[in-house]
Amino acid sequence: MQLIFKIQPAKQHGRSPIEIILRDKNKISKSITDDTDNLLSTLDKLLKRNKIKLETLNDIKVEIDKKAGLTSQRIVKAIVKALGLNL
Repeated sequence: MQLIFKIQPAKQHGRSPIEIILRDKNKISKSITDDTDNLLSTLDKLLKRNKIKLETLNDIKVEIDKKAGLTSQRIVKAIVKALGLNL
């Protein structure tokens, strides 16, 4: 199971929407948030909706647009680091 964070280009006020994607062999599930304050809860809801535990994730990928906000990038990188997987 792969977890992907896609950080989109920054919109007004410098905020970058973040798309969270769960990819399995035959299934892809997505969720998006415009507010980094809600990123962890969005991730939690996506995992619960798909009945996935963090232990089953074997790969985390971060895709960053060139025009993505710096704060959004730092928050996503911190979450990935906290999950125990390096970028």
